[in-house]
Amino acid sequence: MRPKGFTLIELMIVVAIIGVLAAIAMPQYNKYVARTQVAEAFVILGQVKQALTLYYQENGKFPDDPAKNKRHEALGIPLPTQYRASADYVNQIVIMRHNGFIQVRFDGQAQGVNALIAGKRFELRPSVSSGVITSWTCAPAGKPVLQIDEAYIKSCM
Repeated sequence: MRPKGFTLIELMIVVAIIGVLAAIAMPQYNKYVARTQVAEAFVILGQVKQALTLYYQENGKFPDDPAKNKRHEALGIPLPTQYRASADYVNQIVIMRHNGFIQVRFDGQAQGVNALIAGKRFELRPSVSSGVITSWTCAPAGKPVLQIDEAYIKSCM
């Protein structure tokens, strides 16, 4: 009668295949999680873009008060630090002075944000034509060490 079971070589081959698959799959999974967390910011930005567009149409300029809280109050949107209470991954959304840029800042890893985007920033920038905001573009923002990788905001670009 022939013994049943796997040889050591067969088991080592299976373990090697699983190791290779894990080495390929884990980085891809981390990138997927980071893109999903960035998507939360795009959802929140919908109302901010709408408020900024309306303000620009009514006033012909972007909010330019030196105090960022006053800029948010002028738009009728939550204050910069109030987003962390309602968002899982976004720490702040700040309307920049004079140019209408909307800067998004993510929480850190301690708050559950993926390491690839933790503490990173990007900006949503309006394009104005004939006195109307016609489109928006995304770009990394802040010091180079704080800038989000463009791979995570390319769906906005």
